[in-house]
Amino acid sequence: MRTLPWLILTSLLCGAGQPMLAQIKPSRTVLVEPLDVRAAPGVAADAWFAAEAFRGWGSYEDEQAWQYRMHGGIEPFRFGEDSTAAITTSLQFHSELTASSKNALGFNPRTARWEEMLLVHLRASPLTLQAGWFHRCKHEIDNSEPPDDADDPSYQPTRRVLIVSGPMAMVVSPALTTPLGRLRVTGGAEWYVVNDDYRTPDSIRTGSWTGLQGAVWARGQVDWTLSRVVEAGASYYISFPIFRDRFGAPDDIVVPHEAHAEAAIRFHSERAVIAVVAAADHTWDEVAWLTAQPTTVVQIGVRFSGR
Repeated sequence: MRTLPWLILTSLLCGAGQPMLAQIKPSRTVLVEPLDVRAAPGVAADAWFAAEAFRGWGSYEDEQAWQYRMHGGIEPFRFGEDSTAAITTSLQFHSELTASSKNALGFNPRTARWEEMLLVHLRASPLTLQAGWFHRCKHEIDNSEPPDDADDPSYQPTRRVLIVSGPMAMVVSPALTTPLGRLRVTGGAEWYVVNDDYRTPDSIRTGSWTGLQGAVWARGQVDWTLSRVVEAGASYYISFPIFRDRFGAPDDIVVPHEAHAEAAIRFHSERAVIAVVAAADHTWDEVAWLTAQPTTVVQIGVRFSGR
């Protein structure tokens, strides 16, 4: 069945964990493992896409009132395919737009985030390994206007640009049949060769990301088949940071952390999936602001994916 089992559909509460790339990691809601799907070796072996739209409540200054994400990927070249071992490559693109509700339309775009990855995937049964290079960045949108879109002649534009880039590696388990359902666990690590945090005014440096060195993270996913075309899923993602210096950033819940959780119902055909999702997102740094501010948002949304 050519559904997208790697598109995470997850559990319902973001709890205490530890931090990482916060809200500038658009891929936090998906897990892509091309070797889940058999394909003929060669150039452009397979491709996938997904789109997400969420309405949220409760975030800091309502910055996460809206989240829109686009995901896409292609296998530039697959080297082989058999029942126990295979090697392929993937080029992945992820983007995210966030918006507050603070204008006349109830939709005020605030930040844009991008993520690109070039990975090699190796299946060494029963595990699959991913390794490669990632790049992420966050930029302002409409920062010439006040955050609440008010007519304020005294407003001075602010700017915060975040850039992180470096090597990453991940281990993906097979889907295991358990009394709880089909269980899959993944874990990974990243190291930041580049970690920039540009701000205007640059005198405000509290919680600068220049003290981040890397992160380790884990994700668990459980799925249940309800009928031939309906599935339910739940998952939980949490990330642990490696800091050289936090530069006086404020404390988070228990400790700084990033987490994302979902529960969803999926309706699928052989080639596409529609999911209705309830979610919670937490981060130690609401990056729309100059200084680190923890934030949590609860959400309802939809996800579309296909091949």
